[in-house]
Amino acid sequence: MHGLDLLSWILWMPIIGVIGVLLIPKEQTTSMKWWALINTVITFVLTIVLYSKFDQSVAGMQPGLSVNIPWIPQFHINYALGVDGISLPMILLTSLLFMLCILSSWTQIKKSIKAYFALLLLLQSTVFGVFMAMDFFLFYVYWEVMLLPMFFLIGVWGGENREYAAVKFFLYTFFGSLLMLVGIVALYFATGQSETSFSILALQGGHFTDLTLKLFGASVSFSKLFFIFMFIGFAIKVPVFPFHTWLPHAHVQAPTAISVILAGVLLKMGTYGFLRIAFPIFPDSAKYFAEAIAWLGLINVIYGALCAMAQTDVKKLIAYSSVSHMGFVMLGLASMTVQGMNGAVLQMFNHGTSTAMMFFMIGIIYERSHHRYIVRPDGSRGFGGLYTQLPVYSIIFIIGMFASMGLPGMSGFISEALIFLGMYEKYTTITVLALFGLLIGAAYLLWMFKRMFFGEVNPEVKEYTDMTKLEVGYMIPLCIAVIVFGIFPSPILNMMKASVGQLVSLLATF
Repeated sequence: MHGLDLLSWILWMPIIGVIGVLLIPKEQTTSMKWWALINTVITFVLTIVLYSKFDQSVAGMQPGLSVNIPWIPQFHINYALGVDGISLPMILLTSLLFMLCILSSWTQIKKSIKAYFALLLLLQSTVFGVFMAMDFFLFYVYWEVMLLPMFFLIGVWGGENREYAAVKFFLYTFFGSLLMLVGIVALYFATGQSETSFSILALQGGHFTDLTLKLFGASVSFSKLFFIFMFIGFAIKVPVFPFHTWLPHAHVQAPTAISVILAGVLLKMGTYGFLRIAFPIFPDSAKYFAEAIAWLGLINVIYGALCAMAQTDVKKLIAYSSVSHMGFVMLGLASMTVQGMNGAVLQMFNHGTSTAMMFFMIGIIYERSHHRYIVRPDGSRGFGGLYTQLPVYSIIFIIGMFASMGLPGMSGFISEALIFLGMYEKYTTITVLALFGLLIGAAYLLWMFKRMFFGEVNPEVKEYTDMTKLEVGYMIPLCIAVIVFGIFPSPILNMMKASVGQLVSLLATF
């Protein structure tokens, strides 16, 4: 199976899944679930095959694993796919989380099962498209189409205020996409509408450093203006303060599996956009705005942690913790050093596994309690004494919590340590202040755990049952991931090392 087959198979396998789900009769819900599960398992196996064929010494796109077929020849738009050390960890994470989400949705989704699984598989294909596309037009198509399944998955299967959350998510992301579209059009004309006008690889390297534009009678730098456009487009997805306000609503209202995908994969599309597009195409502007990006990352870290501390809804708490953790990724990217950027890409992967654990665990307890309150609006305790009633649940929750906290021996620690190593010399003040974010993070997680799991047992908690075999089954892979990559992160670091090194070298020349 050569590159053309492999990347296209991974990309189109979920679409085969969508067609299969739609063809299965409406009443055969179990068949749909099995079909969706088998489809995601095959996709996961294909991504493992991709990993086995990956040459870690190659910095650029893998030569034997790329696709380039003319799609709209008159505008030089191609069906171009590729994989390197930055996209491969994201592709592996995506295939793993979607497979586990199908399992978690097995018992949690009760209505419109056909539509739910079809949309979930469509979402998987669009996410793969974003991480594989090497043509800017194709990248944009996948980036936009991803909005549709996400909008319906939140808007139909979400909580009480699901419509508001879905519309807010859509409008924010769509606004960012429009800025990106203006940037794509500008690049197309700036390169003279040539054969490489949409090639992400050909655009990279800082060709637009000396280009200026006439705007409202003033002369502005092409590179700086469109870096800002791209930055806002991707920052909304991360989400970077002050573009973050859609995230808590979307998370709280989304069904469990969609919260997992949102935090585990979709937020990473924003930081991936910086690594693949904004930084390599406009390296001079990335360097120019680096300190501003670092300060925005710091605001994310501290503000997200303080907001998390104030929450009484456990799902909202974890949503704000994601804002804080993605701030560390932004700090790593702003450092533009080998350690910092390796730490950022590793944090993208590690946060995907640890935050997925937390959202899965909240979904499991929600199925039993039908609420998510640590403290109810009337001031009474929502949970209490869970540890004595649900021992298996408690142990897995502790593993996820410690991974989120960045405890040594857990995956989050390595990535955060690398980010701090990469930042310290450049931004000493920001590094010291960011450490307070880690401290607040430990505080809100431990305080949440104390109020939920310790103390006297809440009477209604006595009726809850511990985790089922299915629930334990889909949590085990994530438990293994956060522990194994905490002790031995080399497999992921080796995968990304050459590609990240190449990007750091490019930025260093400006």
